[in-house]
Formats: sequence, C-alpha cells, structure tokens
Amino acid sequence: NLVDDRDYMWPHSRTPLYAGAMPLMLNLTIVNGLGVTGYFDGPPTWTPTNAQGELLAVQFEYSEVLWPWNGYLALIIHAKEAARFEPPGLAEGVITFTIRSPPFPGEKEGLSQEVAVPFKHQLLPTPDKKYRVLWDDYHNIQYPPHFVPIDDLTYKMEILDWNGDHPHTNFHPVFNWLTDNGYFVEILSSAATCFDASEYGTLVLCDTEGEFLDEEISKLRTDVTDKGLGLLVIGEWYNRAQMNKLAFFDDNTRSIWHPIVGGSNVPALNRLLDGLGIAFSDEVTKGDLRLGRDKLEVKTGTSIAKLPPQSEVWRLRTGAPVLGATKVGKANVLVYCDTTIFDINLKGNLLPHLFLDFVQYTAGISKPGWMGSGEKQEEAFVSKRGKVPMEWPEPGISDLLSRPLQCFKNAPLTFQPAGGFLEGGQSVSTRAGKESADLSEISKGEGRGGDIEAINVHNGKEDGWRQSEGGGRAGNSPSSSQGSHLDDRFVQKITARLQPGHAGANGGTESSGIFKMYFQRQVAVFLFVIVCVLLLFIWKKRTRRNKVKATKNRYARLRQIV
Repeated sequence: NLVDDRDYMWPHSRTPLYAGAMPLMLNLTIVNGLGVTGYFDGPPTWTPTNAQGELLAVQFEYSEVLWPWNGYLALIIHAKEAARFEPPGLAEGVITFTIRSPPFPGEKEGLSQEVAVPFKHQLLPTPDKKYRVLWDDYHNIQYPPHFVPIDDLTYKMEILDWNGDHPHTNFHPVFNWLTDNGYFVEILSSAATCFDASEYGTLVLCDTEGEFLDEEISKLRTDVTDKGLGLLVIGEWYNRAQMNKLAFFDDNTRSIWHPIVGGSNVPALNRLLDGLGIAFSDEVTKGDLRLGRDKLEVKTGTSIAKLPPQSEVWRLRTGAPVLGATKVGKANVLVYCDTTIFDINLKGNLLPHLFLDFVQYTAGISKPGWMGSGEKQEEAFVSKRGKVPMEWPEPGISDLLSRPLQCFKNAPLTFQPAGGFLEGGQSVSTRAGKESADLSEISKGEGRGGDIEAINVHNGKEDGWRQSEGGGRAGNSPSSSQGSHLDDRFVQKITARLQPGHAGANGGTESSGIFKMYFQRQVAVFLFVIVCVLLLFIWKKRTRRNKVKATKNRYARLRQIV
C-alpha cells in the first residue's frame, strides 16, 4: 500500500505512476516457512481489481530457488500509454504466486502455499514535461569495487564515496524539496539513449563518476540543442596531484589503493559538454558565494573553464568561477562546481531550495531572483585557472568506468526490445519465439490488464550476460533478446575476462600469484617467530648465567671480608 503508508513506503510513495515514466521497482523478500528449500510453482501473475489497475503492466523477476528459507520477488511496474490522459485515481490489483517445498524425509508429498499480495498506488495523467526531472544514476560509480574518493577532502573521518550519490540516499533533502513543490523526480538507471527527451524538462547530472559513450554524447547534445532538454550539471573536484595524495595501503587486499577517479569524472563531463562550449578545470576550489540571501559554501569543488557567449558567471571570493548559466540551442544549461549544499553527508549548510531554483531555470519555468547578479559575458568565457582535462592519462581507466550501452528493464516499455515482455502464464522459452509480442502494443494498453512478464533470473536463459555481471537485481537484467545489442567494447571486455590466460579467469596468473605471495608471507611469519623464540631462549640463558656468576662473586667477597 503506497498510498496510506506514505512515511513507511518512502520514497516510492512520492513516486506516482503515469504513462511514459520510468517504472516503479520494488523488491519483495519471501520468507519460506515450508522448508529450507522452496520453488516458485509457476510464474507470478498480476490481477487488476479496478479500472485503473487495468492500465498497469507488471513485470517480474524472482529467485529460481528459495534457499535457505528465503528468496526475492522483484516487481517492475509500468503505466500503459492508455493512462496518459486518464483522470487521477488509485490503481489496485493483486500479485499472486505459489511457493512449493520438497517433502521432508518420510513424507511423500511436499508442502505448497498460495500467496496473494494486494497492491495499491496513485495513477496520474502524465504531468507537464517542465515539472518532470530525470536524475541520471547510471553514470554514478561508488565504492566498491573501485576506490572512489569522498567529495569533501576536508572531512578526515572517511575517504570513500559509498553513499550512492542518489536522490533516495545522500541527496534525499533535494528529492523531498522537489516533490513537495509539485515536481516529479525519476531515476535514469539505463544508458542515456533509453529515454525520450521530449518527456522531460530537466536532466540532472550530479557528481557523475562514470564515462559517457559516444552514442550517449551525440544523443544528449541533440536533446539539449534541438529538443530543448534543460541540463543541470553539478561537478566535483578533479586533480591528479590530489588523487595521488589519497593513495593508501589496504589491509584486506594487502595492496596500495589509488583513486580511480576524483570527486567526479571531469574528463568525461568535459567530453560531453565540449560540443556545448562548456568545460570544467582541474582546479580544486574552496570558499563561499553569495546568491541573494543565501551563502553557498564550497569545500572542495572544481571551477568553470569555459562557457559560450551570452553567459552569466558567479565567482567565489577567491575569484574562482563556480556557477554558470547559459542558453545553448533551445535549452537552458546551468553548471555548478560542488555538492556541499545538497549532500547531507558532507555536513555543510544544506540549501535544497537552491536546487529548485536551478531546476526552474533549466526547465524554463522562471528565473530565480538572484539571476542577473553575476558577471555577464558577451563573448565566450575562458578561465586561465587550471587545466582542462579531456582524456585519462592511464590506458584502460575509461573502460573500467564505462557501463554498457543498454536499455534494461528499468527503462520505459517503449525502449525495451520486442519479445521482452511476456503475457501472463507463459515462460521465457515458449514466448521468445513469438514475434507478435510487441512492447509498444502493451504500453499503449492494447493487451489485457493481466499482461505480465515472469523471468527466472537464474535459469541460464539470459544469454550469459547476467552471469558475467552478477544479475539478480530488480531492473538491471536485460531480456534474453538483448544479447546482440551489447556495446562492442563491453562484449570484448567480458570476453577477455573469460579467456583462460586472463588474470581474472580460473587458474589465471593473478590468482596463482596471490596464493604464492600468501604462502611466502606465511613462511616468512613462521621463520620470524622461530627466530624470536631462539633469541628469547639465548637471552634467558645468558641472563641466568650472569646471575650465577654475580652470586659467586658476592660470596667470594664475603669470604675475603671474613
């Protein structure tokens, strides 16, 4: 119930369903009291119980085996295209599935139980694009698996950026402020080619650490200049010398860790923004800025290196340009150089209402009152503070920071390939060969209300991609017909990892080297202990001999005295 339990079901209760939106994704934990092992006795089903429920399309992913005692059921819920102009209401239905456990010793038949989960959520007509904000999470990378340093270098209690840079985690004050003021925040968890720019007023790139592929760069530039998609970019510090100072010895891996990126991936952002005439520098900035009545604190940010003509620039008291606003093509673009005033983990003075000002400007709704107080640039703005990083000096870093050019199940239905959405009760194998299953038809509401997809993510029918990437998480697994659409570089990277001679393969040189080093260290520790014991024994023996000798000398002196 995402309507009545608003506080408990946050943030999903603040994310209503409407046509064209990113899907609502929920993970349900199944506790199996029938036995230590259990199975789904067929795919789950979605049964609408009112007219609004008929306008929902529900996909499923679930555990093949519930062991020990538990498993998961992932719900991926879309609003069909037929709901775009429908009046607001509550969409209701029931999710039904049966769990079966094998018999215990001495029993002939196992146990089974049918489970019915009622579902209720708001269904709205599609909002005006100006009030729809798309937050890019796909290009955010956290620790683990790489050493991604914290955004605030002055904070000494933590050095790892592991909070997600997500509107539901460390940026949740911004999320709440936007939704309280009538905005609709959606999360982009697939490639930048997996959304329709005409549906949104603002795309937010906040503290991104990932790489942008050429196809994404080309598409986003077109979205901004030709389709009028507002762009809000919030960067962070990036400096090679500062990154080298953060290297540390990790006790777990017994190796020295070097940052794979700075506070954000400034080279990737510069390649993306280069066609718009915008760039960040490698300067690490610190200071404060006054915007109207608000005082903005910058702890460790970057600075603006370039802006196109007819821009406006705001500087810190130190002179570093950290805020810029401009118009590129049909869209408004705003760039800022630090996340301190928005990130709850940086212990700064939070100003979430200023994020609303940024969004209102980029979406073309209104100009904030402080707009016009900066330095107006008639010509192209070029700063001489710091260098403009465009490429990584080390080969292979960009590959580690890249993600595949892929539309996953967390993308809108229209961006998922045909055959990726199954009708109720049919398995992947029986449905995959039917070309009549077209996602566009289902998204338009032409299918029946109970249309679902049930995908067993452990049944080995996902073209091997999920096995190489881990899989099993709601919305992050491509359908079986997507294997041929993977980015070539990603496929080559995965193929190389599976080669027998690769360091990451079974029996590879890296594994053998690690084991060899481990045993060498064990032998060294053993020898060290033996040497210490021998030295202690020799020391005690010499001490005892010296004591006996001293005692004899004292007796000899006493005899002389007597």
